[in-house]
Amino acid sequence: MKTDKVFLFLSLLLLITVTSWIVSCKHNADLSGLPSVCFDRDVYPIFLNSCAKSGCHDGGGESDLILNSYSGIMDGVVPGAPNSSSVYKSIVKTTGENKMPPDQPLSTDNRILIRIWIEQGAVQTPCPGK
Repeated sequence: MKTDKVFLFLSLLLLITVTSWIVSCKHNADLSGLPSVCFDRDVYPIFLNSCAKSGCHDGGGESDLILNSYSGIMDGVVPGAPNSSSVYKSIVKTTGENKMPPDQPLSTDNRILIRIWIEQGAVQTPCPGK
């Protein structure tokens, strides 16, 4: 069981590394050969820990965008089009009013993972083994 988790972690790390190289290129990348990003395991925790905090995008803050559920996250996502998705555009901004999270930017790995998930259609796919 522990070996499976280590293999999964190393696979995701390799996926993120290769994808960061591909995404940094200005050409359209073919992501069809990459494994599906699991929303519940890979993407949702990023939003919960970085965006849907108390007073921010949890429904109790001043933002109308609530990022504590799949449906709420999808209000800011255009499946297949990260550069048209308000959520993605905010997390990749380095300066300005709509830069999110404002105090602690997401890591490059997390931004790439969200980008791949959106490019893969932003679906709420079941995680392997569930």
